[in-house]
Amino acid sequence: MKTISSSFQLQDSYPSSTRSHSSIEPGSHSSANMMLHFCPEVTTSSRALVSKAQTEIDNELVALEERMRALRMRRNSFSPISSIPPEILGAIFVHHAHQVQMLYAPDSHVVLSWLIVGHVCCYWREVALGTPELWATPFLNSSKGTEEMLMRSKMAPLILRTGQQYRIDCVQKTLIHIERLQEVSLMFSNGGMTHHCIVEFLNKLSSCSAPKLLSLSLEGAYTQAPQMAIPTTFLAPNLRKLQITRCNLSWASSVLTGLTVLDIKALPPQCLPTLDEFMSALRRMPALHTLALEDALPTLPVNTNSLPRVPRAMNVRLPHLKRLRLVAKMLEVANVLNRVELPNLAGLEIRLGCRVSSSGNATQEWNLSLSIISRLLDCYFKAESRQVPRSVRLSADGPIRLQCSTVRNPLSWVATSWVGSTSKAFLDMEWTAESPVILDFDFPRETSRTILYNLRRLVPLRSLEALYVEGHFPCWDGFWNDVTARGTARNLAYIYLRGNAPALEDLLKSLRSHKHSVSRSMGGHLRRGPIFSPALSHLVLDNLDFDQYTMTFLRPSDLRDVLMDRVNEGRGLDHLAMTVCTGVSAREVRLLREVVADVSWDEYDSDYDLEYDYDSLEDDDDDNYSFYSDGNYGGYY
Repeated sequence: MKTISSSFQLQDSYPSSTRSHSSIEPGSHSSANMMLHFCPEVTTSSRALVSKAQTEIDNELVALEERMRALRMRRNSFSPISSIPPEILGAIFVHHAHQVQMLYAPDSHVVLSWLIVGHVCCYWREVALGTPELWATPFLNSSKGTEEMLMRSKMAPLILRTGQQYRIDCVQKTLIHIERLQEVSLMFSNGGMTHHCIVEFLNKLSSCSAPKLLSLSLEGAYTQAPQMAIPTTFLAPNLRKLQITRCNLSWASSVLTGLTVLDIKALPPQCLPTLDEFMSALRRMPALHTLALEDALPTLPVNTNSLPRVPRAMNVRLPHLKRLRLVAKMLEVANVLNRVELPNLAGLEIRLGCRVSSSGNATQEWNLSLSIISRLLDCYFKAESRQVPRSVRLSADGPIRLQCSTVRNPLSWVATSWVGSTSKAFLDMEWTAESPVILDFDFPRETSRTILYNLRRLVPLRSLEALYVEGHFPCWDGFWNDVTARGTARNLAYIYLRGNAPALEDLLKSLRSHKHSVSRSMGGHLRRGPIFSPALSHLVLDNLDFDQYTMTFLRPSDLRDVLMDRVNEGRGLDHLAMTVCTGVSAREVRLLREVVADVSWDEYDSDYDLEYDYDSLEDDDDDNYSFYSDGNYGGYY
C-alpha cells in the first residue's frame, strides 16, 4: 500500500479528470468526499452508511487503544518495581517526601517536587493517592492546595511548617485539626492576623487536648508586642520537643514536663527563672537528651563575687543528656554547670557561649568560672570510651572560639575559611560530631591574653595532632609555647595559621633550632628548653603578608632559614602550603623547595617584584628591624 505522501504526489501528476481511484487512501473523510464527488449516483442514504462505518471503525480503534493500554499495564505489572507491595511503596514515597521537605524551605515550590512520583505510572499514582501520610504536610502558599492535601491526608497525623511566606487562611485551616497535629513549627510575622491566629491556637491548647502533638516550635517576631505566651495549662501529654524564640514562658507550665528536647532563645527578662524554678523544671524532664538555652538561664545578683554552693545531693542528674548548649553571661553558665550532674559524658556534645556582665569585672568573672568549666571538661575528656582531642581550632576576631575534635583535620575545618562573625552566628551552626566541644568567650580585648593563656587548662594537649590558629588577636612573645603548654603537644604534626602576622613571627621563633641555627639572631641569646613540635610535618600559611612594608617586616627568607634549621636538627617538614600570601615571589618559592620537597603555592602574588635588597641588611643584634628582636616592636606586645 502506498503511503499518504506518495499518493498525494501521484495525484499532483495527473489531471483531475484522469486520477485513479486507487490512489485515494481509504478510511479518511477527505477520501470519502472525493468518492462521493466522482460517484454522483451515491445517494444520501449511502453517505449515512459510510459515516456509520467510519464511526464503527473509530470505536474499534478506541477499544483497541484501551486494550493496548490494558496490555501494557499487565506487562508493567510483571516488572520488579511493580511487584513491591503498596504498603512498602507508600513508605518509600513518604520517606522521599520527607527528605525533600528537609532540603527546601516550606514556602518554596520545590518542596512539592516529590509529587512527580504520582506521574510515573498508574500503579504509582494509585499508591500515592492511597497513602494519607504522603499528604500530611500541607503546602501553605495555596488555599486550594492546602484543602486538597488535608482531604487526601484523611486522619493521618499532620505536620504544620511555615516559612517566611505563607497564607494565614491556610494556617487556620490546618490548625482546626488540633486532634491530628503531630508537629507544629510557626514563624511569626508582625501582622496582626498571624498574632491572632497563633494566640487562638495556644488558647485551644489550654482547653482542648492535642494527643498526637510531639513537637512544637514557635519563633516570635523581633518587634512583636505583646509576645506570644505559652499557656500554663498545656494539654499535650505526648509533647517531647519544645523550641521557642522570643516567647513568654512560665517555668511552672505543664509544657515543661516529660520533654526530651528543650530549646529556648531570647526569653524576655520578666520570664527568666530563678535557680530554684530552673532546677524544678529540669527535675520534671528526667529523659532530657538536648538542653539548649540562650539568654534563658537563671540570673545572678549584680556584682556577684562568688557562686552559691549547695550540697551535691541537691544537684539535678541528667543521665540521658547528649547535647548541651548554654549561651549567657559567664557566671550564669558556670552557675548552671555547678548545679547539674552529668553521669554519662561519653558521646556528649558541649557548646558554651560566655560573655562578661555589663557591669562586672571581666578578669574576676573569668577566674570564678574557669575552675567549674575546666572541671566539667576534665571529666568529659576522661570519660569512659571518650577519646582525647586530636585537633584544636583557635579562632578570634572579637570573641575567642575554641573547637575540639576527636578526629584529625575535620573536613568542615579544612573546607571552610575563617569569616569574621559573632558568637551567636557560631552557636547557630548545626550540631556536628566533628566538633563535640565548642567554647566561645566574648570578653573585652584586654582580657584576651588571660583567656588564651588559660586555654590549656580547658583542653588536654598531650594527644594533639593538628592545631588551627585563625583571626586577629593579641599575640605575645612565647605565644605558641604558652598555648601548647611548653612542649606538652609532642604529637603535633599539622599547623594551620591564617591572618595573624604576629603569630607567624612567634611561630618562627619557636620553630628555630637551638643548636644548628642559620637564621637571624634572637636578641643575642638562645632559648633553652624542649624542641617545639618535634613531630611537625605539615605547615599551612594562609592570608599572611611577607612584605617589606608591613610592621612585622617578615620575609620568605626568614621562613626558609628557620625551616633549614629544622632540617639540620632532623625535624624537616614534609609539606608546606602558602595560599593568599603577599610578598612571595617565584624565586623565593624555588629556594623554599630546596628545603621542603613538597611546597604548594597558589601564586597569589606572582607579580611581586623584589625591589629591596634584603642581603644588604646588617645582621647585628642592635638592628631595630631585627626579626628576632625580643623588644616590643610595632606595638603588638
